[in-house]
Amino acid sequence: MNSFKSILITVTVIFLIAGIADAAKKKQAAEKPKKAVAESNVPAVKPNPPTAEPNAPAADANLSSAVTVTVNGVKITEGQINKVLQAKMEQLASRIPPNMKDQYRQQVRKRIVEVMTIEELLAQKEKEKNIVASPAEVNEQISKQMTKDNLTIDDFKSLLKAYGTDFSEYQKDMRKKIMFENLMEDQFNSKVVKPTDEQVKTYYDQNIQQFQEPEKIHTKHILIRPEDSNDPNQAKAKAKAKAKAEDILKKLKAGADFNDMAKQYSACPSSKQGGDLGTQPKGTFVPEFEKAAYALKPGQMTDVVETQFGFHIIKLIEHANANTVSFAQSKDMIAQLLTNEQKKTIVENYIEQIKKTADIKFTNPADGFADVPKAVAPVRPSSDKTEPNSKK
Repeated sequence: MNSFKSILITVTVIFLIAGIADAAKKKQAAEKPKKAVAESNVPAVKPNPPTAEPNAPAADANLSSAVTVTVNGVKITEGQINKVLQAKMEQLASRIPPNMKDQYRQQVRKRIVEVMTIEELLAQKEKEKNIVASPAEVNEQISKQMTKDNLTIDDFKSLLKAYGTDFSEYQKDMRKKIMFENLMEDQFNSKVVKPTDEQVKTYYDQNIQQFQEPEKIHTKHILIRPEDSNDPNQAKAKAKAKAKAEDILKKLKAGADFNDMAKQYSACPSSKQGGDLGTQPKGTFVPEFEKAAYALKPGQMTDVVETQFGFHIIKLIEHANANTVSFAQSKDMIAQLLTNEQKKTIVENYIEQIKKTADIKFTNPADGFADVPKAVAPVRPSSDKTEPNSKK
C-alpha cells in the first residue's frame, strides 16, 4: 500500500521545491526513454545525488544587495534568493533536460520569491504569537522520523545528502514545520471536521485503483563489478569478477552470513544495509536480475547472475502477489487523507488572508503572486523506498 501512503503527507507548512522537483522529474520522464537497471546507485531509498549546474550565472555584488520584495518593511534581497536558487538548481540538475534548464531556472526562481515572501509573513505571525520551537522539540521529531523509517543517524545523514541538503538544514526545516503546526493549531481545531464513515467508504469505492498493489519482491544482493581494464573487451576483468562471485557463493553455501558478505564484498551502495534493495514492484529490475529473483522462494538465493552491471548473488526475502487492500485496512488512512485535504484548504485560505492584510511590495511586478501558493509538506526522505535509477 506504499503508493497510497505516499499521499498521506501531513499538510502543515509552506516549503519550496517539492512541486518543482516533481514537475521536473515528470517532464524528464515524458521526454526521455526509461532506463532499466538491476541495482541502484543507492540502497533503494535515495534519489540520484545532485550534480553541480554548469554555467550558472555568477553572483554580482550590486545585484545581490538589490531588494526584490519587502514584507511589512522586512527586505528580501536578490542575494538571499540567489543563494537558495543555486542550491535548488544543483539539486535538480540531473533531473532537468538540458534544453529546459533556463525555463526551469525561471520557474524555480519565481517559486522561491513566492515562498520566501510567505515564509516571512508566517515568521512574523509566529513572532507576534510568541511561537517558538526548542532544540529538544526539533530533535525529538527528527528521532521519531528516523525510527519510523528504521534509519540510523548515519543513514539519515547520507539520505539527506543524496537529497541535496544536510542535517543542520533539515533541523531548520523541522523547526519551521513545528512552529507552523503551532501557528495553525487553533485554525485546525476550530475548522477541521472528522470525516464520516460514509465519506470514507465513498472515497474508497471511487478510488479503488489506489488500493491495488502490484506483485513485488523484497531482495538482497551482492554485486561484484569487473575492474576497469585496458582490454577493450574486458574479458579478463569479467572472468576475474565472476570467479570472485563464485568464491563468495561457495562461502555462502557453506554457511557464511549474507549480510556480512554483502558488507564486505558488494560494490553496490546497498552493501551498507547488507545488500538490502527493499521491496520493489515487478518491472523494477533489468530482465536478467528479475527473472532470477522471481524464480526463487523466500530464503533461497541464486547462483551467480550476470547483468550489464556485473555479477550478482541474489537472495529473496519475500514475494508478495498482486492484491487489493481491503476497506477495513484502508479506512483509517483514508480518514487521515480526507482530514489532510481539509487542512490543505484551511492553510491556503489562511495564507491568502494574511497576504491581503500585509504590506507586500515587489520591486519587479513580474515577481508578484501568480496564484495562491499551495501548501506542501517539507522536503524530506519518503517512507516509500523506490530505486531512483529503476525501470519505474
